[in-house]
Amino acid sequence: MTRTMKTMIAGAAGALALSGSAWAQQPAEPPAEALHYLIGEWDGTGWAAGPDGRRSEFRVHEIITSRAGGHAVSMQGAGYASFGEGQPERQVHDAFALMWADRDGSYHIRSVVMQGHTVETEIELGENSFQWGFDAGPMGETRYTTTVEDGVWHEVGERRTGEGDWTVFLEMTLERAG
Repeated sequence: MTRTMKTMIAGAAGALALSGSAWAQQPAEPPAEALHYLIGEWDGTGWAAGPDGRRSEFRVHEIITSRAGGHAVSMQGAGYASFGEGQPERQVHDAFALMWADRDGSYHIRSVVMQGHTVETEIELGENSFQWGFDAGPMGETRYTTTVEDGVWHEVGERRTGEGDWTVFLEMTLERAG
């Protein structure tokens, strides 16, 4: 390794250490605490409507974990469905999301799904619930509403095109696992 590279690495490490110590001196109250009711493992079932409107049922498992000292929450979801009696299940859903509270008090989500789509948007918090959505281009607007009551997670996905009514295209109900 050249002397220049060593100097650059040492400088970057020093800057990171200084910025880290400055952050450590600020209040460490975890702002993502409002999302901690989600933490745990969840199992359940749901359905999703395809472009033709036909519903397909699936089984889903979600793992929600506190991250970064309580400043963020990660969500990892996997769904499986069988396409015909006696057919083996195939994975139809694989998603990861990170949710966090920004310094201004707003909440955000960044999600990535197995098809490669990703979105980052703001979350609206309710009491043991949250909603987020995005513009899906020609498919219209999409929004998801999640509510947790008495250990049951209920999520609804809706779409609308233009100024039309919202149409449910996904619904799932999960219970805490174990």
